[in-house]
Amino acid sequence: MKRTLRVPHLWIILVIMTFGAVAYYSDQIPRIQDIVTPEIIQATRYSTYRILSIIPVAYAALIFQFRGGVITAVLVSLALLPRALLISPQKPEALTETVAFFLIALLVSWLIDRRRHAVDRLEYAQQELQSHVQVIEENEKRLAILHQISEAISQSLELSQVLNSAADGVIDVMQVDVALIFLLDEGAGELTLVAHRGVSEEFVQGVDRIRIGEGFNGRVAESGEPLSVEDASQDPRLTRIEVSKHEIRSETIVPLKCKEKVCGTLCVAMRSHRNFQPEEVELLTAIGNQIGVAVENASLYKQQQLISQQLRLSEERYRGLFENASEAILVCATDGRIVSTNKACEHLTGYTPDEISSTIIYELFSGKSLERLKELFSEKLQNITAGETEELSLIRKDGTEAFIQLKVSPLLRGSQVIGLQALARNVTEEIQLRQDMEYYITQITRAQEDERLRVSRELHDDTAQILISLSRGLDSIISGETEIPRSALEHLRKLQGMADLALEEVRRFSQDLRPSILDDLGLVPALEGLAADLEKQGMMTKFNITGNQYRLAPEKELAVFRITQEALNNVRKHSRALAVEMTMDFGDDGLTLIIRDNGQGFSMPSRTSDLVLSGKLGLIGMRERARLNGGTLIVESEVNVGTTVTLTVPV
Repeated sequence: MKRTLRVPHLWIILVIMTFGAVAYYSDQIPRIQDIVTPEIIQATRYSTYRILSIIPVAYAALIFQFRGGVITAVLVSLALLPRALLISPQKPEALTETVAFFLIALLVSWLIDRRRHAVDRLEYAQQELQSHVQVIEENEKRLAILHQISEAISQSLELSQVLNSAADGVIDVMQVDVALIFLLDEGAGELTLVAHRGVSEEFVQGVDRIRIGEGFNGRVAESGEPLSVEDASQDPRLTRIEVSKHEIRSETIVPLKCKEKVCGTLCVAMRSHRNFQPEEVELLTAIGNQIGVAVENASLYKQQQLISQQLRLSEERYRGLFENASEAILVCATDGRIVSTNKACEHLTGYTPDEISSTIIYELFSGKSLERLKELFSEKLQNITAGETEELSLIRKDGTEAFIQLKVSPLLRGSQVIGLQALARNVTEEIQLRQDMEYYITQITRAQEDERLRVSRELHDDTAQILISLSRGLDSIISGETEIPRSALEHLRKLQGMADLALEEVRRFSQDLRPSILDDLGLVPALEGLAADLEKQGMMTKFNITGNQYRLAPEKELAVFRITQEALNNVRKHSRALAVEMTMDFGDDGLTLIIRDNGQGFSMPSRTSDLVLSGKLGLIGMRERARLNGGTLIVESEVNVGTTVTLTVPV
């Protein structure tokens, strides 16, 4: 209440109301009524009522809002009522005018109050607008600063240039004395000073490496949160004397973040006291984020350069290996079109790179080699694994034939086959040498068999006949009429036994060297003879024959006989078997012979060379005989189960 009475507007309103009341009742107030004429009273009656009485109501509503206008209207109306009820000669009219005044006063008060509210809202909206404008201006300023920093550090992808540009930008934007940028070395667990402004080399040497958690920067690197220090020299967290020595006072440090991880810190400092405001810390944090992104981009650029350099070196090495490889290399598209070749390919095919470029690789092959090549390409387009080498014949530019070992591998992009690489090695000389060796081996084998036949016949025709004659001569002496002493007779009988035994051995040797039954009766009786000989030695044998019997070429029959002979000798000498089963199948395409025993078996080496090391030369000879005659030999063995030999010879 006392506070209200001190408001000058209240007294102004009371003065106006008093003046109006005096003027309105002037004809009733002594001394004043002598001065006021009836015309003045008549004029006062209407003017004061209509105009002057509205003024305090409007004033009160304007100053004290709607409530003040209502109170003033009530007071003025109460002041008007005595004249309307007691003095006015036209009481109904005066009363009506008083009521009308009251209603008009209320309306005026309401209108003024609405206008005041509208003005208040307008002022509030204006203040809000100014506030938003200020925020927008601050944001624009901040964006401009960030753009300036970003533009400065994005002009280069070299890390040192980026950091030095960032330090210059921070000095200009933040208006500070010192700017320091540290990068985190995760392996060492330290911050390394990489860019600085406003400090001496002595200071740099003193703070060039800071452990994580040490001092102001170390704490920020550890926590990832900004830190402001009002007086660094007096702060107990200070760990480096260089800060006090160089009179560094206020500091603010923010983290540099790369992919949401702290990768360093940004420190700004003043040599005088400065209270860094929250918006300044926020701006510095945004700048730190920009520097962090720039550091990340520079690191990625460096990594990309290293990768590009490594790829370039790898490409150069590959190109060198590709061009200088001893084997011919053909890079083909999936449709067989030749894309690239090396020097060895030109030497192999006789075509220059320009001549062979865009040629279909199938044009270099014909016959069975072409069919096999198409199969290889089809397989490698569906199966991304590398294949084994294939021996194919290639047609050179001059029309001559070259034998090659070809290996086809897929070229991949991710999991998609985008091409094929064919490695071809010229084996023409090797194949020719192999063919020559096979020819020589065949000739040697034939000569060996001829020599065996000759020795066998000599043993049979000469040596055996001599032994027969010797045995019969001894028999005639023993059974003759001439009396021979008992001791001499026993000696002669022993000599006759030895002659008979020698005859049997000669016959066996002759049979082993070249059984006459093979030449006279054929393969089946000869193999039956081998089985019978084995059974005589106490081993149970079984010989099965399937299919319609036919004769093979003499050299093939001889090869089958020798392989069977070697297999049965191995059974007799090494297997400790009790039974052997032989099955001979005469098929339309060729002969298949299976020899199976129930002996002790052995561990079969995975490579042929291991057979030599283990002393199993007989198996190598058996395989070589089969191969020279176009056949195959498969030996399967399992310890304590037995061994199975499968021989296949084409017709």
